[in-house]
Amino acid sequence: MRDGDRLVLPDYGGGSIVNVAASILEAFGVEPPAAPLRDELLPAGEFSGPRGTVLLVLDALGKSQLDSALASGRIPRLAQLIDSAPRGAQTITSIFPSTTTVALNSLATASPPAVHGVLGHMLWLEEFGAVVNMLNFCPIGSHSPISEVPLRRTPTTYERLATAGIPSTLITDSAFEGTPFTNLLAEGARFMGYGGLSQIPYQLELALEAADGPGFYSLYWPLIDTLSHYHSPDHVDNPSAACLLEMEFIDLMVDKVAELCARYGCALVIVADHGQTPLLPERAVVLKGDLCRSLQQVPAGSRRALYLDGVQMDRVSAAPELAGSVQLVVSGEEAIADNWFGGSCDGISSRIGDVIVLAGEGVQILFDYGRGTFPQSGSHAGLTSHEMCVPLIVIPQ
Repeated sequence: MRDGDRLVLPDYGGGSIVNVAASILEAFGVEPPAAPLRDELLPAGEFSGPRGTVLLVLDALGKSQLDSALASGRIPRLAQLIDSAPRGAQTITSIFPSTTTVALNSLATASPPAVHGVLGHMLWLEEFGAVVNMLNFCPIGSHSPISEVPLRRTPTTYERLATAGIPSTLITDSAFEGTPFTNLLAEGARFMGYGGLSQIPYQLELALEAADGPGFYSLYWPLIDTLSHYHSPDHVDNPSAACLLEMEFIDLMVDKVAELCARYGCALVIVADHGQTPLLPERAVVLKGDLCRSLQQVPAGSRRALYLDGVQMDRVSAAPELAGSVQLVVSGEEAIADNWFGGSCDGISSRIGDVIVLAGEGVQILFDYGRGTFPQSGSHAGLTSHEMCVPLIVIPQ
């Protein structure tokens, strides 16, 4: 087993992305719903600047991808920024499942998945009687999204800050504006859209110029994730020219954002929502046959962390189509008890089904929902260190 395939559980007690969001709330004097980062990761005061805090989320830039880019020498500005950070680039964990729909909700609410309720990329939602894609909010087989309103379980960090008189700005892709997923994440924040990478610092400067006091600014860039899916993530033992080239452009953007934070007096926090692990398309497994016929509904979860309902663990473990392709098979109850989701999942445990299947090294487990199957060269959602370990970089003011 490669080091990147060792199992890493979420560190909800003070070393995860949940705790990053909690520390941001604490920096503004707002009581967080979860524990802040442990002192060795973040001594008091480092998240607060005279004009507030800027959080930059680089989707899928796991610690291994960052280390590979640093070793290449092609991100000199980010390397210099890390050298200037009091604690450099530290390592924290994502959540489970380590996927965007779940992780961004944890960053947006300072809560683990068990609390905010988004427990996977695709979920069985009893209240709608369907498996729903939690990125576009469409039930499987439908092109009409459901409303995000019934899925709100906890306030966003932006709403909590607003009660203390702290304004928030979300700077993300213009295409996301008004979608149910963004509405769920962004309640309480002012939305500023961009059309390209260079617009992130431009929009940030506009927001900072217009501010009349401290504020919270959340910035999001998705392209490392997109390119990793198509071209495989960049690790020292798995080079990806596409991702490494993207890092050169990110290097320029981060430098501009850091310069603005220094000029306006904002603490800068850089983190990823999750990492990525390389996949071999030829090792893709398409789920079908007797196992599928025994399910109560179509599989949920994702290609790296599959949720199956209506079957027993031994039936899944013995399925010939999964032979040699599985890293771990656990019951949903066991995963909850072992704190994978950060709590008891009261009232929502049905969303993860009876059995959780974690795909093995280089493996993706696919199911044809009616549009075919599409193998990827990289993905996430599992518990390997490539998927779970993310960087934390803090530049205080």
